[in-house]
Amino acid sequence: MELELRTVVYAKKVEIRNVPVFACTDCISYEVLQPVKPDLKECISKLGEEPNKQDVLFGEQNELADLFHEQLLARPNATDQEMQDQMQHAVKERINLLLDILGYAQKSGDAEWIETTQRRLGQLSGFVWQAHFSNAV
Repeated sequence: MELELRTVVYAKKVEIRNVPVFACTDCISYEVLQPVKPDLKECISKLGEEPNKQDVLFGEQNELADLFHEQLLARPNATDQEMQDQMQHAVKERINLLLDILGYAQKSGDAEWIETTQRRLGQLSGFVWQAHFSNAV
């Protein structure tokens, strides 16, 4: 299986772009990457049962999806090992950035900013490459 970014169509009206999925070329099946599933479900639930026609960039909902998008755009022909190295580095860099942002948000006392930054950190903090990719490639 290969990691790809796909567009998920919901209710024939909403296109949720850049969702990381595993794609099997042999059986033509797709599986959403496990760590992003909860945020995809939340995104869909917020849209409601009869949403308006729209495009949604999933990277705005999920920090890990945003990093995958950045890395796959930057190095589309990377080997599995290169992608693993890139993602591990990118996750560390993003966590450091978000920790800096969190510190500033806390100093400013902005509760909404603190909550948003903590949510974004949570989306990255538990990600372990081997746990999600060792059986997929």
